[in-house]
Amino acid sequence: MSRTVNLVSWVASLATLAATGFGTLAWAKNPPGTPQNAWAITLRVSNYAHVNRLALLAAEGEATGILAQAGVTARWVDCPTSNAEWENYPDCQSAWQANDYGVRVLPKAMVDSAGKWQEALGVAYDSDGLFAYLANVFYDRVDSLSQGASPMPLLLGRAMAHEIGHLLLGTHSHSSKGIMRPFWSGQDLRLDVSPYLLFTPEQSRQMKARLAARAQAWQAQAKVANPGR
Repeated sequence: MSRTVNLVSWVASLATLAATGFGTLAWAKNPPGTPQNAWAITLRVSNYAHVNRLALLAAEGEATGILAQAGVTARWVDCPTSNAEWENYPDCQSAWQANDYGVRVLPKAMVDSAGKWQEALGVAYDSDGLFAYLANVFYDRVDSLSQGASPMPLLLGRAMAHEIGHLLLGTHSHSSKGIMRPFWSGQDLRLDVSPYLLFTPEQSRQMKARLAARAQAWQAQAKVANPGR
């Protein structure tokens, strides 16, 4: 298939994403009327894979929709991939808070192909603790898996949502259904199966409970560090 046809198909796929309600571009950055509540999280994204801006926004929109179904509001903040770029990302310069998490989109060159996660689409680190904060998504694997199955931004967004789910639920939080399934079939990758790749009601409850516990632990640690306040 020619590069031109590929581009036309990709743009058409993004239009389809926008029509589904999942992957809506308008939701990708700070949805209108975003409530400032206990279930709101900030996701600091470092795009090391240099994913096309429009595609990344669509992926963030897909993840936003999945998290919203579980009652979690996602706010996305762009972050630099090198110290030289730091001044160009003022929104990323604020101090980290209890509800802040990092999401890195990594190229193949930054992924340990011989490591434990050689077949995974991503990994979340030490997410059984209250202060886990970092998830990686492996762009080249997502891109390869999406070929002939679903638009890449949609699958990237689902992979993001899955790894964010690990940050909010814990490392050992795979389930037999929904977005936290450890393995996705070819049917799971289709555009029209979004309702089946969501968090379960029990996972939603657990995420909210862990977010509340994280906030309390964060406040307790702050009091220890600043006893006069």
